[in-house]
Amino acid sequence: MDMAEKSRIPSPLVGSEELRLFRAGINKFDAQKFWHAHEDWEDLWNLLKKRNADSGEVLLIQGLIQTAALLVNHRKKKSRGVTNQWLKLVPKLSPYDNAWGIDINLHLKNIEQYSSDADVWDLIDLPVKLPFLKNEEE
Repeated sequence: MDMAEKSRIPSPLVGSEELRLFRAGINKFDAQKFWHAHEDWEDLWNLLKKRNADSGEVLLIQGLIQTAALLVNHRKKKSRGVTNQWLKLVPKLSPYDNAWGIDINLHLKNIEQYSSDADVWDLIDLPVKLPFLKNEEE
């Protein structure tokens, strides 16, 4: 992946409903309610698809959905689910250094720890939050 691809920046979210769903997902994710974050972001994903948003941005939200699903699988100690979600989310998130205030590089590093923890389960019940760039938290 070249630097032009890696430094991709998503367009702003459009309308109050997209922003509301994005923020609701963040709040639930940071409260460790991963399944509920997944649901809010899935609703946002559907809105983005409906308005024909940039395909990379649709995949970006899908990567966040898969992050939440990975953590649900981790809590349930489902190694295959953790591994499968990791393999699906990395290509969707990795084109971005940051997106909508989230430090995607740091997020991937944080979630990689949970992927590597499959079958070890040392990280069960440790809180995880989305990392934000300074002065850009939503």
